[in-house]
Amino acid sequence: MTFSRKSVAPIASVVAVVLTLFQIYSTGGFGVLPTPIQRGTHLALIMTLVFLWRPAFRYKEGREPLPMFLLDLCLAVLALAIGAYIIMENDYIMDRLRYVDPLTDMDWFMGVSCVLLVLEITRRTAGLPLVIVSVVFILYAFFGQYLPGGLRHNGIYTPDLLEQLFLTTDGIYGVPLAAAAGMIYAFVMFGAFLEKANMSSLFMDLACLLTRRSQGGPAKVAIFASALFGTISGSAPANVYGTGTFTIPLMKRVGYSPAFAGAVEAVASTGGQMMPPIMGAAAFIMADLIGVGYLEIAKAALLPSLLYYLALLAMIHFEAVNKNIGRLPEEQIPSTRSVMIRMYYLLPLVVLVAVMLMGRSVVSCALIGIVTILVLSVFRAETRFDLKRLAGALEQAARNALMISSCCACAGIVVAVIALTGVGYKFINFVTMLAGDSLLLLMICLMITSMILGMGVPTSPAYIIVAALGAPALVKAGVPVIAAHMFVFYYAILSAITPPVCVASFSGAAIAEANAMKTGWVSVKLGIVAFIIPFMFAYQPALMLQGDALTVGRAVVTSIVGVLGLSGGMQGYFVSRCHFWERLLLIAGGLMLIDSGSMTDVIGVALMAGVGILQWIRRKNTVVAA
Repeated sequence: MTFSRKSVAPIASVVAVVLTLFQIYSTGGFGVLPTPIQRGTHLALIMTLVFLWRPAFRYKEGREPLPMFLLDLCLAVLALAIGAYIIMENDYIMDRLRYVDPLTDMDWFMGVSCVLLVLEITRRTAGLPLVIVSVVFILYAFFGQYLPGGLRHNGIYTPDLLEQLFLTTDGIYGVPLAAAAGMIYAFVMFGAFLEKANMSSLFMDLACLLTRRSQGGPAKVAIFASALFGTISGSAPANVYGTGTFTIPLMKRVGYSPAFAGAVEAVASTGGQMMPPIMGAAAFIMADLIGVGYLEIAKAALLPSLLYYLALLAMIHFEAVNKNIGRLPEEQIPSTRSVMIRMYYLLPLVVLVAVMLMGRSVVSCALIGIVTILVLSVFRAETRFDLKRLAGALEQAARNALMISSCCACAGIVVAVIALTGVGYKFINFVTMLAGDSLLLLMICLMITSMILGMGVPTSPAYIIVAALGAPALVKAGVPVIAAHMFVFYYAILSAITPPVCVASFSGAAIAEANAMKTGWVSVKLGIVAFIIPFMFAYQPALMLQGDALTVGRAVVTSIVGVLGLSGGMQGYFVSRCHFWERLLLIAGGLMLIDSGSMTDVIGVALMAGVGILQWIRRKNTVVAA
């Protein structure tokens, strides 16, 4: 006997609407709830929705064995029971002496159940990688005392581990889930309302209009559309599918190779999480971990993210000119009038940034942005909210939050084990010893570690894990705190386009019908600036807009010029096609200019100018001869 989940869709929709309304109440200033209750209720409803919406396995035609559905129904009830236990026993949880008072039988049952359910919802929403990492850390907590050398710990008492995971705000209900249930959910709601109001359609149309006369235009559409959409979506693979289904076929149509088209979309989608003002979701967690305002994070990320997209734009342009790739088809270009009369759709983003600059809390900014969307939506029938569309936006917010909240809860398991075992300090000491006195070697080790830990893992939990392990090592070596966290943040994100497990590149390859691994390596080439910039800003804070105006201004100008040279060298085209030695000189010159030192700037300009002049003369002579 089989069963279709469509029959329980109305129940799931009600739970989703309740979750979003609860979030508005608990984080929007309407009510103040104790921390365990707020986070516990959020996670309980998230777990319930996962079991109602996401079957354990994929079934043909959406029909699954009835026993499997009944099991999921029982798990959903258990998830609600865990939430109810946290609410009803809040006073007991808050008053008990940590690691002194014994656990009750109900603590054991609810705690073990919660850990297992969190691992399962993470598997269903994000796959196995993060689950495997979390299970490895749990096993390390149990058996780490038997390991040799520096990895050995003194042993963890099992009740202490369960207490840390379930009955404190240092485990599953810790900082990662707090961010997911607070700032991140607020911006997920903002994105859902923008989408349901059909205002996000302007992103694609505006990108098409701006690039209509540019050679290789479809690839440039991917940059603009993915940057705008990706900063809100917070998921690189989701963004690839959101915009790539339109941009990738267009790129192939005008002459880009399938692998190149898939890679462009993957790189553009991944960069959205580095782009202010919203930066996906992980940046909010960074602000909490570091203890600084979110605007400081956005300011530090602004220039590196602009350089990232400038490099991608330059490489696409050089590829288009080099291979004489065409422009956007006329039928795909919206009229100027149709775009201009909808430009006010961008006002919610403008208001969001303006309120943020006024110093309001991040949650307040998102909620004010949502109110702005609701007000502006009344002016056109295509954007106007009725009761059905409003309920759809509330439900969509819950859908979009499933993976983020599940992964943040699962990341809390890793954070709890790190805190209990002290493995974070052991890792810092090991990496520091391995690198010796070399900051460069230390950063290379942490780059590799960050990308390995981030493979196949969504950005937010990937950043949490590498921040707990890697950022303190950089701070210990003298790197400023924001620069240290930005360093591991970038490489955790870049794991989405770095083989062998590059989920964003694989998504782009699937749409483009290209070889997955080839698409991954093309993505690395197109995103090369993002692999280099973190090393630069660790040495030169001016790239993060830190320092006096003159130093920052020079860093901005030289890094922009350097990115153009680096892009030309990587693509083999600058003023004209490059010889191999010219490519090497352009890459060297670009790197020296990005470094922002006085001597390196002079050498970089000389190298780039020399190559540019030689190519201009060669191109002029070729034209005359023809």
